[in-house]
Amino acid sequence: MSRRPLRIASLPLVLGSLVASRSAGASGLDAPLVGSGQSGPTIGDAAAIHWNPAALADIDRPELFGGAGLIAGRVGYRRERRGVYQTPDSLRLRGPMATGETDPGKRGFSEEVAATPIAPTGDLFFALPVAQHRLVFGLGAYVPYAAALEFPANGPQAWQLQQAFIVASYVTASAALRVLPNLSFGAGVSYVGGLATLRKKQDFAELPEFQRAFSDPPIGQPNEFGPNAPSHVRELDVLSRPISITSALSHGISFNAGLLYQPSEDVRLALAYQHGAQMRYRGSFALDMNDPFFTQDLAAQGLRYPPLVEGDAELAFRLPKRITAGASYQATGAFRVDGFVQYVTYSDVDAFVVTTRSPSLAQPKLGIGPSVQAILPRKWNDTVWVEANGRFAISRLFTMSATLGYQSPASPDETIDVGSPDGHRLIGGLGAVVRATKWLDLHADARAQGILPRTVTTSRSDVANGRYTMAIGYLGGHAKARF
Repeated sequence: MSRRPLRIASLPLVLGSLVASRSAGASGLDAPLVGSGQSGPTIGDAAAIHWNPAALADIDRPELFGGAGLIAGRVGYRRERRGVYQTPDSLRLRGPMATGETDPGKRGFSEEVAATPIAPTGDLFFALPVAQHRLVFGLGAYVPYAAALEFPANGPQAWQLQQAFIVASYVTASAALRVLPNLSFGAGVSYVGGLATLRKKQDFAELPEFQRAFSDPPIGQPNEFGPNAPSHVRELDVLSRPISITSALSHGISFNAGLLYQPSEDVRLALAYQHGAQMRYRGSFALDMNDPFFTQDLAAQGLRYPPLVEGDAELAFRLPKRITAGASYQATGAFRVDGFVQYVTYSDVDAFVVTTRSPSLAQPKLGIGPSVQAILPRKWNDTVWVEANGRFAISRLFTMSATLGYQSPASPDETIDVGSPDGHRLIGGLGAVVRATKWLDLHADARAQGILPRTVTTSRSDVANGRYTMAIGYLGGHAKARF
């Protein structure tokens, strides 16, 4: 098969699918902390707007609760290529590979690459009791989902991810009603705003449109391209094109609701539900086509792409639902234990749906319009989050606390990648509260979480095999003012 007809048939059918990024990282999107380390589904502070709006009913004076912190971490990936790859400057469409066409350098473990994200975070909550303290209103702004990763541009992970920044922030209005002396109900409505930027190398060989363009008439060239393309047709220089999505904004609505029941003076039980949200990040995409293979060799056939293809892009996926059951026990006058179990429906994130729009995508001779949609399956699993917190009042003015927790992984081996460095996650934290005045409490928290090192050998088509590590730390403070 000559390379010229290959060039004619391949590009127009697949340009719209190139922005199918893999960077929204399962439970890696969970922010390390909302509120302080003393907050939770059974705790009556203003951060209950997020955790369990029913607990707002415990607040008997206007309360302003807010703070800031710094998140820092390290995500490491050492890729293991277990398959056979042809030399990157080749262009063979299917195996077997001829002698000298395989690349011995693309075999086994590569050098580790790492991302070291550092980002500020913060939240602010306000609660106002009315109607003889039976009804409490609340308003909060916080960031429950965030991820920031940046890897080397030309590292072995570049076909999975080079850079990603994804944030989903909430502004929630809540109300809680004490329906009985020991029972309260609460609910809230949230505006969910998002910001995303993404960058990666897109491998054309993994796209189904690319496979059909070669195998169907008039080309009729058998090939092994497609979502499950084997390693020996992947990561070729000419078919690896840099692509980015920038300034992508999302706007959505969600809600939560909860119950708080106190069967005795020392025991509190909580049940809360957080609905998911449909995120549609709308921004711009740019596809680097600055290669003679694409910019000039097609001119004789009337097909020619600019060095840079630009247009509008939309990245859509769902944030999961959460069901939380919490309990607390005041063991002594000075010691209290709180805990919760949370079930998260990350299986709602079954795919990323990407739509690109640009006049440069239109190829009238092949019947391709200016808008193309692509779907990237994720196959994530539901997860469980378990956490316990013990707090001890050393004096009337000073309290210490310690936290232990665990989160199960959402990403299966088949679809894991460096955009979702997920695994069995262990959580630990220390906190302190100082009563500075009768109306002001100061909170300090240190929190750490990390996955158990994870080795993957069954990634889809050898795309993301290797060893994954991740550790995230949080250090911050909050102030709670009561008026």
